[in-house]
Amino acid sequence: MKTPIVLTIAGSDPSGGAGVQSDLRAIESLGGYGLSAITALTSQNSLGVQSVALTPASILANQLNVLLEDTRPDAVKIGMLGGAEQVEIVARILSQYTLPNVVLDPVLASTGGAHLLDETGRTALVQMLLPLCAVVTPNLDEAQILTGTAIRATEDAVRAGNALLALGVRAALITGGHFAGEPTDILVTPHGAQILNGERVDTTHTHGTGCLFSSALATYLGMGMELNQGASRAKAAVVRALNNPVVIGQGRGYPSPLSIQKRDEAAHAERLKKIGGVYVLTDPDLRPDRSPQEIVAAALRGGSRVVQLRDKHRATPELIELARELRRMAHAANALLIVNDRVDVALASGADGVHLGPDDMSVADVRRLLGPDKIVGVSVSSVEEAASLAPHASYLGVGAIYGSTTKVDAGAPVGTQRMHEIASAFPHLPIVAIGGIDLSNIAEIARAGAHSAAVISAVVCADDMGRATHALGRAFRVASE
Repeated sequence: MKTPIVLTIAGSDPSGGAGVQSDLRAIESLGGYGLSAITALTSQNSLGVQSVALTPASILANQLNVLLEDTRPDAVKIGMLGGAEQVEIVARILSQYTLPNVVLDPVLASTGGAHLLDETGRTALVQMLLPLCAVVTPNLDEAQILTGTAIRATEDAVRAGNALLALGVRAALITGGHFAGEPTDILVTPHGAQILNGERVDTTHTHGTGCLFSSALATYLGMGMELNQGASRAKAAVVRALNNPVVIGQGRGYPSPLSIQKRDEAAHAERLKKIGGVYVLTDPDLRPDRSPQEIVAAALRGGSRVVQLRDKHRATPELIELARELRRMAHAANALLIVNDRVDVALASGADGVHLGPDDMSVADVRRLLGPDKIVGVSVSSVEEAASLAPHASYLGVGAIYGSTTKVDAGAPVGTQRMHEIASAFPHLPIVAIGGIDLSNIAEIARAGAHSAAVISAVVCADDMGRATHALGRAFRVASE
C-alpha cells in the first residue's frame, strides 16, 4: 500500500477550520501527501463567512495544469467551487487528465449558512462534474437540493442516492449528521445501499466536518481501500476529531485531524505499556480439549496482560466472533488481545493489534490499515531483517530463541545473544522473546533484556494454566529486577 498523493481543489479558509487548510491537515495526518488548488479566497472566522472572492478561471486552470503536468495524484477531493466557471474548469481538467478516485463534496453553503454556490453553478456541477466522480458526499440538505428529494428517513436517503447515481456519479454517500438521533450515513452504489451507523458527538464545534470527512475518504481511497472500508474509516476519523476539537475563536471550533494523531499516539503508548511479562498464545492443535476462551481466561487469571489468538483452522466469520469475545475478556482484565497473522480479523473484531510473520503482509501496509493507535508486532531473527520493519512496528518478536515445538518452519534456534543484538540495535522498541520458553529458561530471557516472553506449550499444556501463567510471570519479574 503506497503513500497516496491527494489533490484538494477547494476554497481557502483563513480561520483554518475548513477548506484547503482542513483538507491538507487531514491528508497529511492520515498518511498522504497533499497538493492543493485554490478555488476561492474567503474572509471568515469562527463566527462566519464575511466575503468570498472567486479565483479567476484562468488562474484556477493554471494552478491545476501546472500541478498535473508534474505529478499524478492517487485521489482528488473537490470542495467549494463557488461558480459555474470554476465548475467547468475543474470538469474539463478532470476529463483531460482522467484522474482517479475523485471525491466530490458538493459545498453549497457554509456550516453557518452562507451560500457558496449559486443555481447556475449547481446546474453545471450536476451536468458536468458528477459524471466524472467516483463518489459524491452530500449532507442531507445538499442531497435534497441536488435531487429534489425530501429526506426524512434512511429510505428517503436511499432514494436520493439512487437519483444521484442516475445523474452519472458512480456512488453516493449521503452523510447523516443532520438526522435526528444517531448520524447514519447511507452509501448507495449500483450494487445496492449500505447503512453506516455512527456515534453522535455532543458538540457545537463542527466547522469543516464535511471537509474533513471527504478529504479523509479521498486519502483512504488513494491508499487502495475499497469504498465501503474507506468510508467507515473516514467516519471513524471524524468521530475521533469531533471529540478533540480546536477552539481558538469566539464561535464554532473545528474537528482537528492533528488531534486524531495525538490521541492515536497516546492510545498506542497506553497499549504498548502492557507489552511486558508473560504473553500467552492460544493454539488449538496442542490441546484440542481446551477452548481458546478457557486458555485466555486462565492466562488473564494468572496475570498475563497480553493474549494472542492463534488459530489457522476456523472459518473467517467464526474467527471474527471468537476474536470479539476474547477482546471483551481481555479488556475486562485491562489486557490486550492480539490476533496472529489475520489483519482482516483484527480489523473486524476491534482487536488491539496483530502479530505478523516474515511471510505476511508488509508491516507498513498493516500500519496504514490498522492505524497508528493499534499494536503491530513482527517476528524477526536478525538485525538485518528487523531494519526495514522497525519503522512501522510496535514491538519485535525475536526467535525462535530455543527452537519451537509448535511451528515446523521456525528455523534454527537464534539464542539470547541474537536477541540482545537486536535489542541493542532498536532500543526504542520492546522485545518479545519467542520460541521454546518455559519455566526452566524464562529467567534467562528476562536477564538478556526481553520485555516480554511469548509462551504457548508452557501454559496450554499445563495441568493448571492459571498457576502456570502466574509462575512464569513471577520468574520473569524476579529475573528482571
